[in-house]
Amino acid sequence: MERILEALIEKNLKLILVGSIRADNIVRDADFLHLYKKAGFERFLLGIENYDEVVLEKIKKAGTVSKDKEAIQLLRKHNILSMATYVVGFGEERTKDFYNSLKQLLSYDPDQVQLLYVTPHKWTPYFEDVKDKEIILTDQRKWDYKHQVIKTQFLKPWVVILYVKLIEIIMQTRPSALMRLFFHKEARLRSAMRWYTRIGRRVWFWELYQFFFVTKLTTNKVKMKDFWK
Repeated sequence: MERILEALIEKNLKLILVGSIRADNIVRDADFLHLYKKAGFERFLLGIENYDEVVLEKIKKAGTVSKDKEAIQLLRKHNILSMATYVVGFGEERTKDFYNSLKQLLSYDPDQVQLLYVTPHKWTPYFEDVKDKEIILTDQRKWDYKHQVIKTQFLKPWVVILYVKLIEIIMQTRPSALMRLFFHKEARLRSAMRWYTRIGRRVWFWELYQFFFVTKLTTNKVKMKDFWK
């Protein structure tokens, strides 16, 4: 990776680059993150996944809470934006879990955040862990990480989406995020964050509308393994 970055810098292509990467890989490359910036990288989408390291092990992710936080701090040091993706909807969450998730995200202090729902596609190792669980969404066109799939045991689906939307609002309007949005020292990054905020505002309302008025959740008992048959 270091050689690729050096080659990009040598070509002087004036690229604007964004990437998707695991947080532990950012920590791995800490000694030459300045090359990422010089090569043109302006934003990384980081798979934070979940605050609970037990859950991380269950879904076969290599990340840890400490590495996630360190990766965000390293990116900020080099003026590269961090967009933390955080996964919910595992089926066992209670109100306290969403509260703990919010606290963890606030402690990470990413520049931007995107909440996703776990989507147990059959070809993933995670499928074997949840194949006996029930699902609430049988329209596979909406198995896109932005719709709830697994039936929650303790919370109604409408409660889950309201918790998700509340976390999104708190994260995007917290003082540190607003300060960077309006006063980041790089004009290009300020512009990028403003663009994402405008899009995010529209998506926020659209997803609530879709959930309550368009998306049809099944009321039948459908197990994951039976659905795939």
